[in-house]
Amino acid sequence: MKSNNSLNPLYFQFTLFADFGPLRYLFFSLCLLLYMTIVSANIVIILTVCLEKSLHQPMYIFICCLSFNSLYGSASFFPRFLMDILSDTHLISRPLCFIQMYAIYTYASCELTILSIMAYDRYVAICHPLHYHSKMTFKMVIHLVIFAVLYPAFAMGCSLFLTVRLPLCGNKLNRLFCSNWPVVLLSCVDTTLNNIVGEARLNSEERRYRPACLTS
Repeated sequence: MKSNNSLNPLYFQFTLFADFGPLRYLFFSLCLLLYMTIVSANIVIILTVCLEKSLHQPMYIFICCLSFNSLYGSASFFPRFLMDILSDTHLISRPLCFIQMYAIYTYASCELTILSIMAYDRYVAICHPLHYHSKMTFKMVIHLVIFAVLYPAFAMGCSLFLTVRLPLCGNKLNRLFCSNWPVVLLSCVDTTLNNIVGEARLNSEERRYRPACLTS
């Protein structure tokens, strides 16, 4: 009979990292530069939109939300990735792995959700220009932003819960960061429910982001 620790490993190991010797310091510097560029560019956008009153309009507010989400997404990946470049073990604890997984998936889902409400904003502006200001009020913008944040948080939370509950028979992930499906593949039990939920979520996102000309 397997012990509890063998069914629920305390850590995961990333197996895609290779030993590049002294070159890893070069890779670390390049990735750090990329990370700082992403952070700096998004902070400039956020400050510009917040400080310039003429930019206090729905589209620019959504762009500002994209920048916040970009900061959130990059923070969920780059710090840990930079540590792994310099590390020799490439281990991550089970709780931190699921936290990173949740952060990365909510970032990606928020990105799509914000882009979809930006598309709706342009649709109203182009197809209903006379009613634009009555439809895209400040209250409506706030509601759309809240939806863009809460929907991915809830949807990814439910999906992640199905993965957290699984007993696992291994701890090696053929990835550079934690992702849902490789962890599900380590399960010792049937994962049909995870497969159904994953496919249903992908299908719903395809329908939601499909261009209007293809659905009419």
